[in-house]
Amino acid sequence: MASSYRHVVLTGPPGVGKTTLVQKIVSSLQKTSTPCYGFVTQEVRQGGRRTGFDIVTLDGKSAILSRVK
Repeated sequence: MASSYRHVVLTGPPGVGKTTLVQKIVSSLQKTSTPCYGFVTQEVRQGGRRTGFDIVTLDGKSAILSRVK
């Protein structure tokens, strides 16, 4: 039996809107009760400088993925 799940991996250069696009698509799908699973990474900045990334699941849980010293 084939899986009814679809998998999407989105790649591209920094700052082109990948995370924003995924968040908008997930929001639209959730309004139709379509289950969505996965995560996005969000840039963390301090003083105008990238200091790391957080990983955020589509159900809102988050954790530190990486930080620079």
